Amino acid sequence: MMLRLSRQTVRHSWPPYVGALVALAFGIALLTVAISVGISVDDTSRNAGLTAAERAQLTDLSSLFGIMSGVALFMAVFVVGSTFGFVVATRRRQLGLLRLVGATPRQVRLMVLGESAVVSLLAAVVGGLLGTAATPVFVQVMEWRGLLSVDLTLPAVWLPWAIAAPAGVVVALLGAWRSSKRAAKVSPLAVFQEAGLERRRPSVWQLLVGTVCLGGAGTAMVLSHGLNPVFALVAGILLPEVVVLGLYCLGGWIFPALAGLLARPFVDRDVSARLARDHVRTAVRTPVALAAPILAISAVAGSMIVTLSFTADWVSALDREQLATPYVLETGGDAAVGERLAGVPLADPRRTTVLRDQDVDVVDPETAAAARGLPVVRGGLAVTRGFASDQGVHVGDRLFGRPVVAVVRDAPDLYGDVIAPAPLFPKQARAVPELYYVDPGDADLTALLDGTDARVLTADAWIDEVEAQTRANNNLGLWVLLGPAGLYAAIAIVNSVLVGASQRRAQLRTVALLGATREQLRRMALWEAGLVGGAGLVVGFAVTAVVGWTIRSATSADVAHQGFTLPWLPLTAVGATCVGLTLVAALVGSRRTASPGTGL
Repeated sequence: MMLRLSRQTVRHSWPPYVGALVALAFGIALLTVAISVGISVDDTSRNAGLTAAERAQLTDLSSLFGIMSGVALFMAVFVVGSTFGFVVATRRRQLGLLRLVGATPRQVRLMVLGESAVVSLLAAVVGGLLGTAATPVFVQVMEWRGLLSVDLTLPAVWLPWAIAAPAGVVVALLGAWRSSKRAAKVSPLAVFQEAGLERRRPSVWQLLVGTVCLGGAGTAMVLSHGLNPVFALVAGILLPEVVVLGLYCLGGWIFPALAGLLARPFVDRDVSARLARDHVRTAVRTPVALAAPILAISAVAGSMIVTLSFTADWVSALDREQLATPYVLETGGDAAVGERLAGVPLADPRRTTVLRDQDVDVVDPETAAAARGLPVVRGGLAVTRGFASDQGVHVGDRLFGRPVVAVVRDAPDLYGDVIAPAPLFPKQARAVPELYYVDPGDADLTALLDGTDARVLTADAWIDEVEAQTRANNNLGLWVLLGPAGLYAAIAIVNSVLVGASQRRAQLRTVALLGATREQLRRMALWEAGLVGGAGLVVGFAVTAVVGWTIRSATSADVAHQGFTLPWLPLTAVGATCVGLTLVAALVGSRRTASPGTGL
C-alpha cells in the first residue's frame, strides 16, 4: 500500500523531485558511457600489436572514466539527499496526518524510500537511453581531440545498463535514507503545527562520521611532508571528497554561523541584509542544502585544478634537476639517427616496450646514469618509488621473472615506472629509440643530423614543451572530469534555492504583512543566497588551499627548486559560476514567491 502511495505522490507532486530525477538521469547516463568505454578499452588492450603509447593511452582513459564516474555519483548523492530533505520538511503536516490516521513510522519511512525508488527507476530508463545514444558520440569526440587513436568495439547495450541502473537505484536510496529516518520521526501532532524549530545539533552518527572524516584528513595533512609525492597527488584527488563529507555532516554548525559572520558588515546598512542574516543564523536545512553542492564543487574542482597544476610544476622541476644533457632529440622513428650519433660524447637512447601490459624502459645503464641521473642498474630491474608504493614491490622481489634490485625516484618524463638494463632484454634494446638525450660536445648537431627525421631541441625547450603539453592534457581531462560534477552542482544549487523559496511562502507572507515590500523580499532572498553561497565558497576554497599546501609540502621535500603556478583563471571561473547560479536562482525564486498569485 505504501509503495502505491509513493507512486501516486511522485505523480501528483512531481516538481520537487525534478532535480533528483535530472541529476540521477545524467549520472546513470555518464555511468553507462563510462562502463561501455571501459569494457571496450579492456577488450582492446588485450589485443596483440598495440604500441606502448597506445596501451598507455587506453590505461589513461580507463582511469579517467573511473574517476569521472566516482565524482558524478558522489555529486548525485548530494542532489538526491538535499531534494528529499526538502520534500520531507515541506510535508511535515501531511506526514503527521498519515501518522494520525494510523501509519506506523516504518510505513512512513518505506513510503519515502519508495518515492526515491520511483524517481530512480524513471532516471534509470532516461539515463540508460541517453547514455546509449551518447557513447558513440563521445568516442568520436575523444578521437577528434586526440585522446584515442585505437578503434573500439562497443559492448552489447544490456551490459552497461545492468550495472548503471542498479547503481543509480542504490545512489537514490542512499540519498533518501537520512530523510526517510527523519520522516519516520514526525509526530502525529505535526498536523496541528504551523511552524517548527529546526535542530542545529548534528546527530550522533553525523558527529561520528564528521569527526572521523576530518580527523583522518587532518592526519594526512600533518604527515604530508613525509609522504611520497605520487601518493600525495593521489590524495589530492581523493582527500577533498572525504573532507566535504565531514563538513557536510557538521554543516548545521558551520554554514549558518559563517553566513552570519559574512553578513556582519552589511546588516546596519540594509534591513534586507539583516532579515537575511537572522534567517540563515536560525535556519539549518536551507543553508546546509544550498551550501553543500557549492562546497562540494568548489572543493573538489579547486583541489583537482591545484593538484594537476602543482603536479606539472613538480615533474618539470624533476626534469630540470635530473636531465644532464643540453639537447634532446626526437627521432621520428628514423633508425639513421642512432648511426649519426655514434661519435658524440653522450647519446642516451630512450626505448619503451610492453611486458604483460606494463610499460618498461629498456636503458643503457651507463648512458642513462650520465644523462638522466639514474643509478647504474645491473642484473635486475629498477622501479620507481610511486610504483613500489602502489604495487607493494620491494627490493628482492621478482617482477617479470627478474629480481628488483633498486627503487629510484619518480621522473615520469624521463623514464617509466619500471626500468630494465638492455642486456636483460636484448631484442627490445635493438628497437628504434623514441628519444635521445644528447651531449654533442663540439659537434654540430644540426649538420650531423641533416637529412634525417630527427627534431633537435635544447633541454629547456623540450622540458617547456612537455610541460605545456601536460597542462593542455590536464585541462582537457578537467573538462571531462568536472563537467558532469559542475552540472550536478548547478542542478543542486538551483533546486535547493527554488524548493527553499517555495517552502518559505508562508513565512514570507507573514513578513510582508508586517510591512516588508516586494523589493525588500527580493533583496532578502538575494542576500540569503549570496551569504550562504559565500559561506560554501569560503569553506570550499579553504579546503582547496589546505590540499594545495599538502601537495606542495610533499613535492617540495622531493625536489627543492620548483615553479609555483597557481591557476587563478579556472579557480575564479568556478567561484563566479557558483555565485552566478545561486543569485539567478534566488532572483527567479523570489519573483515566483512574491508574484500576485501567491498573495504577497
